Amino acid sequence: MARYLLVTGKLACRALEKVVAGLELPGGWVIKVLPRSVAALMTTEYISRHLQGVREETGAEIIIIPGLCQGPLECITAATGCRVLRGPADLEDLPACLIGYKTPGAIHAPPAEEAGPGPRLKILAEIVAASGLTLPQIVERARYYRQGGADIIDIGCDVDQSFPHLGEAVRALKAEGFTVSVDSHRAEDIRDANKAGVDLVLSLNSENLELAKELECPAVIIPDEGEGLPSLYRNIEQMERWGRPYVIDPILPPLTLGLAEGISRYVEVRKRFPDRAVLMGLGNVTELVDADSTGINALLVGLATELNIDYVLTTEVSHRAAGAVKEVDLARRLMQRALAQGRLPKHLDDGLLTIKDPRSNLFTETELREMQAQIKDKNFRIFVAGRYIYVFNNRLFLRGTSAEELIARLPVTDPAHAFYLGRELDKAELAARLGKRYRQDFPLRWGYMNADAAGERDQR
Repeated sequence: MARYLLVTGKLACRALEKVVAGLELPGGWVIKVLPRSVAALMTTEYISRHLQGVREETGAEIIIIPGLCQGPLECITAATGCRVLRGPADLEDLPACLIGYKTPGAIHAPPAEEAGPGPRLKILAEIVAASGLTLPQIVERARYYRQGGADIIDIGCDVDQSFPHLGEAVRALKAEGFTVSVDSHRAEDIRDANKAGVDLVLSLNSENLELAKELECPAVIIPDEGEGLPSLYRNIEQMERWGRPYVIDPILPPLTLGLAEGISRYVEVRKRFPDRAVLMGLGNVTELVDADSTGINALLVGLATELNIDYVLTTEVSHRAAGAVKEVDLARRLMQRALAQGRLPKHLDDGLLTIKDPRSNLFTETELREMQAQIKDKNFRIFVAGRYIYVFNNRLFLRGTSAEELIARLPVTDPAHAFYLGRELDKAELAARLGKRYRQDFPLRWGYMNADAAGERDQR
């Protein structure tokens, strides 16, 4: 007798057995194979006809049907008396869904308190060279950053260029409900922003520290140029004597120019000032290395989380850093959740896995050949296993590494069918090259970028 009944078709049976092997569920589980080859083509009405009496037969209380099955679940409940749940579209997501690693659609979702409170780490997103933008352009950029998860919009000023509409920009953003900071060393800019009601000023050192006495908001305090922590401590001591609010930024240098030493400075500052707010700028690292920003942001935010950093400042100047604000937001939530649950930041949220996938393709060549032996129709199935692409139906079994090679070997004359197969094989080739999961008729997975693309389509 088993509490969970997992419904599948003939072709997916072996794969389902592999996926749930060793999975411990309260009350146990049993697989029910229905007389249909492709599980996704079963309707809920079809399933209900074949599950009558299953509760008495197996003792099942919860029935889980394939995620792509169409139709309402009520007919299955009426036929069986069991609670019915629709599983994930991807079979390998089933264990994660069952044990609640992923909250969306989870069958055993973790208690809300396990996710912890909202993120403590706040994101400053800088609009670089904002003096060259119009007010509508600044507001539009700020909205984009807020949508990506930014808490504070940082208006970046130029060292050698005046910003006559800075105060107006601050007021426009404040009117839309933004928290605003300004990043400038120019006294004129800082005073204009202060009069407009800015919430934070970046950055002051001994050269312009006197401005702190005029400010109605906290200021970010940095070391003097080339002088390191001793100068930072002197600047902090002066702020303490004046009784002015401040945030500490020891400065994080780029890779090959002192990043490791920069991290050690943050460690020292946090030990020396355990209760003071600290800011870490990420752009020097993410913008200045030939590597994808997703992993770099995850690592830096992980370090910031361990050090109890209060603010991170990020930018999206270069093309390679596009999406950095969204990535930092996903990373802080991942790290926050891992800390709240006392576990590693793994199997919690795969949004930052964009190029590589969290799981490999399901089947081996041996299993695909076994699958082909059960097929009765001439429709082509396409799979990826390792570095190979497989195409087969009831008569043909092909293996190759390129779409061009395989499409030339397929006996297809209908132009529409050839176009469809060419498109799918091209997608399969990309998946094989990148080591990504491939599912016929479904888009490849690109982490958080899939959700962004879906949102853009919804807006259109």
